[in-house]
Amino acid sequence: MIICLSASCNDFIDVIPKGNTIPETVDDLGKMMNLGTFSEEYSLSEISYDISIAGLYCDDYNVTQDPAQSYYMLNYVPAVVTMVTWGDPAETSDMFWNGLYKSNYIANYVLENIDEVKDGVAYDRSEVKGRALVHRAMNYFLLVNLYSKSYNHSTASSDPGVPLVLEPSLSAQLPRASVEEVYKQIVEDLNLAVTLLKTELPETHNIPGLAAAYALRSRVCLWMQNYDQAYADASKAIESGASLIDYNTCSQVLPPYGPMAGINGYPKPAAINPEYIYARNNTEVLPALYTDRMMAIVDTENDLRYTLFSYYVNGVLQMFYNHLSNSGISSGEIWITKAEAALRKSNPDVAEAVSTLDELRINRIKSDAYQPTSISDNDLLLKEILNERRREVRLCELSFFNVKRLNQDPSTARAMKRTCLGGEY
Repeated sequence: MIICLSASCNDFIDVIPKGNTIPETVDDLGKMMNLGTFSEEYSLSEISYDISIAGLYCDDYNVTQDPAQSYYMLNYVPAVVTMVTWGDPAETSDMFWNGLYKSNYIANYVLENIDEVKDGVAYDRSEVKGRALVHRAMNYFLLVNLYSKSYNHSTASSDPGVPLVLEPSLSAQLPRASVEEVYKQIVEDLNLAVTLLKTELPETHNIPGLAAAYALRSRVCLWMQNYDQAYADASKAIESGASLIDYNTCSQVLPPYGPMAGINGYPKPAAINPEYIYARNNTEVLPALYTDRMMAIVDTENDLRYTLFSYYVNGVLQMFYNHLSNSGISSGEIWITKAEAALRKSNPDVAEAVSTLDELRINRIKSDAYQPTSISDNDLLLKEILNERRREVRLCELSFFNVKRLNQDPSTARAMKRTCLGGEY
């Protein structure tokens, strides 16, 4: 299998700084990962490739099918049609594959050279290496969950994963590694990263710090059903500075057009939003609608994730927006991972699961409507935690990955279906 698709091979060369320099110092390699579309502070660099639109693979969402609407995309964005009908990505340009392997090229270039270049002034060698490892680990988590079956202990060693390219090659020809081998590499990268990273939360969150490394390892362990480690790492990520915004302190700007103009108390871009401890954000909003099955678990009156980030015209819901579409890691995900892992770990802690869940909910529900969780049955509590995950981690690729993960277990599986373009898929 050839990793570098012809449409993007030449673009990979652009990673190396143009003009007069091949990276010679730690600073050169650090800047390679951080310089981006706008500025170093708010970098949307190619290493931070965003696939949040892949959330449309999840049947919790749909796109408007009314050509009269301003955000009608089905007539001119082939990739959107592919996603909402679960078509073959090869029929359009597979932008996710190209973008993530291009990001890996940058990370691999840094990792191959970081131990050989001269010391820098602005960048620390260990920090730069740790950041590259987190970027690569995230890329492989996204790749293996897009293009392979979700992790299953019984079959991971034989399930085809994705090619593991661990050097900056432009034309590597490698077979698909197994899902187990890909996850092993992800864990190895993150285990090393947490020993190298010293900064818990960099000033701008497009740069992954120690909190992001713990949070990503927590996610990976959750997917591998290693709930004890997932709980421990989620707790460490919170201790390292992950924080929640109380949505009761936020308000729409210029109602009813708030999500387009921004939310008071909810900083843009994602790189400076305290809830995004690892920002992979290339688009401000993802236009989509909740489907009936998603609406069935949403309190449209009191859940501020719905009321704040919905766009109405003349009282009619036109489009739903995520709070900054993001393929990185948000604090809300960490809290809900900790709650789920607390309930599923080898010595389940129901009280901790409930208190963690409520720490999240009290920041998401209108104050005058909030009620503490009173569920005592473990099965019902797990169901509520999983529904809370759907409400919190929404309109991004993780919502789709989560369905795939839960479908490994018959007790949490649900078939996906969607009515679109006159047919049912």
